[in-house]
Amino acid sequence: AQPASSAHPLALADVFYPGFDARSEALPKAVDGGRVVVHVPGFPGSLNFMIENSSVTRRLWQELHEGLLRQDPRSFEYEPALAQSFEVLDQLVLEGGDIATGERVLVGRIGEEDGRWVVHSARNDGGQPLRVEKVPGQRLLRGTTFDFVLRQGVKWQDDVEFDARDVLFSMRCFRNPFVRCDEKRFQFDKVARFESSSPYTLRFSFAQPYFLALDTFESLTILPAHIYDLADPRNPKVNPKASAEEQGRFIEEHPANRLWIGLGPYKLAQWTDTAIVARRWDGYHDRAHSGHVDEIVWRMVVDSAAVTALLEGELDYFDRLTGDDYFGGRTDSDGFRERYYKGYSYGPQISYNAWNMRREKLKDERVRTALGMCFDWDGLIAGYYKGLARRVTGEQFVDGPVYDASITPLPFDPEGARKLLAEAGWYDRDQDGRVDKDGAPLAIEFLYQAGSRTSEISGQAYQANLKKIGVDLVLRGRDWAALTEALRARDFDLVAMGWITPPIVDPEQSWHSKWAGTGSANHSGLSDPEVDRLIGEIQLELDPTRQKTLFSALQRKVYSLQPYMFGVNVPRKFAMSLRVRNLESFVLDPGYRIRRWYLTATASRSK
Repeated sequence: AQPASSAHPLALADVFYPGFDARSEALPKAVDGGRVVVHVPGFPGSLNFMIENSSVTRRLWQELHEGLLRQDPRSFEYEPALAQSFEVLDQLVLEGGDIATGERVLVGRIGEEDGRWVVHSARNDGGQPLRVEKVPGQRLLRGTTFDFVLRQGVKWQDDVEFDARDVLFSMRCFRNPFVRCDEKRFQFDKVARFESSSPYTLRFSFAQPYFLALDTFESLTILPAHIYDLADPRNPKVNPKASAEEQGRFIEEHPANRLWIGLGPYKLAQWTDTAIVARRWDGYHDRAHSGHVDEIVWRMVVDSAAVTALLEGELDYFDRLTGDDYFGGRTDSDGFRERYYKGYSYGPQISYNAWNMRREKLKDERVRTALGMCFDWDGLIAGYYKGLARRVTGEQFVDGPVYDASITPLPFDPEGARKLLAEAGWYDRDQDGRVDKDGAPLAIEFLYQAGSRTSEISGQAYQANLKKIGVDLVLRGRDWAALTEALRARDFDLVAMGWITPPIVDPEQSWHSKWAGTGSANHSGLSDPEVDRLIGEIQLELDPTRQKTLFSALQRKVYSLQPYMFGVNVPRKFAMSLRVRNLESFVLDPGYRIRRWYLTATASRSK
């Protein structure tokens, strides 16, 4: 198969499989039924995406659950999902008004006429506009209130009706400091007021304009109140007097985190040590977006064994092929070609190694910079990635609208690194071949997910390079659960991770000082006033040109501080079964939509 290609890198939507010519033929007609087996590198601790911020959880959540809005993977436009419709409105805050309570705040479509504000109330109210004299002390906040009308008749997968109570409860969870959702809390903190006037209407008001406001409603993990809310009389464990701490612990420990009850087209059927199985749910509310296959199996196989499983016919889809496997070796055989085809496309994922800036030995940016100058990224790209990977200098998507490609990455320069370490006070005082300071050698522990061939190979090369300048690197593989717990607790020196983001991501979660504590997505603990200022300006800026300038300034500032060893953007190199049709390559994670796939034959297959 040919690699995905497009005139615009943010519009990738190419159909892959041999022999299909989009210019002269249509796709085969979709046939419902059958099963697909999709590889995942590891299982999360839970399917509750509110408290489990992993890419695997999100990928499963896309088929098992639903949000108020969904983002179209081709156009990136937001469209109603659980919402039937939505409207964006303005707020006029009168003198002495309070957005948090709604007192002396007018909401509607607001214009100006003859020195007065003209407030047209929300949708289809049929009333006359309100005219308000302009006086000092008033504030007009454009596009800061969002009204939603929910679909009626939507059912949770246990046959309980979905309504505004579920959304309001989920929003309250982000207000509860005992709900362990700090990696996502930043987005929902910006909503100053949320309310409902009926079971099927919702209103959200932001305290100020926010450039990614609609993303908030796509990202909101909605929990079933009748299962998770201790104040809900429908909850078998109802306890109206439960404290915030008790409610947080109830969510954290609830068996539904693994026995997930969602709103999506597929319903969880089984979770074993090696497989998560979901079956198509006939009660799903939106036939136009329901799935074709009867069953999805997400099979957990470590990367080092996944190609073997692929060649034995145990997987339909695998998108973590190494360069060696993709360009030859085990995928260059008649046996492989009889079962599979392969291709690749770039998406908004980057690798990075995060420094723990709370460690005394890593607080000095000169130390972090020097250590970064000993990682041979160009060598890794040429050898391991066969020239396909691209170095990155920031967390935004390299082909996205706000990434600054003009920033020069750190060079591979061990001798320059040795000099920079000495400038920071690290040099070999006792002539034992190791740099030291205050009586202690410089030793770094490098955590990575066990079974990751990429981390093992790159870690070993990095270890050898550091040894040449007198720095010890200890490699430590951990399973995913242990790795994420160490990350939350900030119990690491250096950890190999990756971001999979939208085309534009709010930088607050990664870099703002307010999230420098434990449990957040600011893994490094970065705290810098200039970074905070730039983030604040970005969030308020709605003009794309000025936004890009601010993002560039932020990217340069963060890169100079080196909280990460920023890594590479690697294409998804995949193998897909010839039985499966309608694989499309999208920028939005995970780069495909299983519910769009269908089989050429509907017969089931063994695991």
